[in-house]
Amino acid sequence: MEEPIDPDNLPHFQIPENFLDQLYDFTGGADTGGGFVLSYVDDRGKPLVYSRTSSQIVEMGLRKALEKYLTEIEEGETSFDFNEEGFEE
Repeated sequence: MEEPIDPDNLPHFQIPENFLDQLYDFTGGADTGGGFVLSYVDDRGKPLVYSRTSSQIVEMGLRKALEKYLTEIEEGETSFDFNEEGFEE
């Protein structure tokens, strides 16, 4: 018989290494210049960033894409869209 699960005493969760290996393989892995950046919040509420790339150039490309994404998010939160007459749509 299995022990009942105590929800107040669960072990700390970590993304399994084999999942990260598969994700890396899905991007093309080392053979085709693949890689990824994963941002998530763990079960304790701590934000984490994990990355794996096949080369520095792939890493630089991913970093540039993230910079662009973050800039667009920030601008979307602080700017207004105006039509040609200067009014919000």
